[in-house]
Amino acid sequence: MDREKRVRGFPIAREGFIFILPSLFLSIIFLLMKFTILFILTGICFLFFLFFFRNPKRFSHAGHDIFISPADGKIIEIKKNATDEMLAGEHERISIFMSLASVHVNRAPCEGTISKVLHKKGAFALAFKKDIDKENERNYILIDHQGIKILIVQIAGFLARRITSYVKEKDSVKRGDPIGIVAFGSRVDIYIPKGYESMVTLNERVKAGVTPLAKKRDP
Repeated sequence: MDREKRVRGFPIAREGFIFILPSLFLSIIFLLMKFTILFILTGICFLFFLFFFRNPKRFSHAGHDIFISPADGKIIEIKKNATDEMLAGEHERISIFMSLASVHVNRAPCEGTISKVLHKKGAFALAFKKDIDKENERNYILIDHQGIKILIVQIAGFLARRITSYVKEKDSVKRGDPIGIVAFGSRVDIYIPKGYESMVTLNERVKAGVTPLAKKRDP
C-alpha cells in the first residue's frame, strides 16, 4: 500500500516539513551570517519541530483480540454508556489527552476496513473543557472490525488547529497503522463496543500502537 509505506516508513510525519525545513534553512543562514542569537532561536525551533513531528516505529505484543491505544498521552476520561451520532447504541468512551511532548501520529487500534471518514468544523476550546467532543473541530474515523464498529474521534484543541486523516473510506488497515495526526496537542476519543472492557485506568499514560486498551469480556 502506497499510503502505508509513505506514512509508516518515515520517522518524521510529513505535516512537519512545512515547519522543519524553513527553521533549518534559517538557522543555517543565520549561522553563516554569524547572527548568533537568531541562529540559536531558529535552531531551537528546528529541534522542537523535529521532536514534535517524530513518527517512531511502534509494535505491540498484545494478543490479536485486544485493541491498542490509538494515541499517545494520558487517559482523562473513561465514560460508560456513551453515545455518538456515528454509532448505534451505547459504548464505552476512552478519552486520551495528547500534550506537546506526545507523539501526535494516531494509529489504528485494530485491523479492519475504514467504513467512514467525516470531518466536522467547530471551535478550538481547551481539550479539558466539557463537551468539546461535540463543540470543537473534529475528525471521525469509523473502523469495521469483524462486523463490529470502532470509532476514533480526533479532536482539535486550543493550539491544535489542523487535523489530518491518512485514511479514506474502504481502506484496509492493520493494527498499529498510522491513520492521522492532530498537531500541537489535543484529544483523541475511542468508542469501545459492548462485549469489550477497558484495560486502562484514569490518568494512566498510554502509547499509540503499543498500550493494550480493551479486551473481550469473559463469556
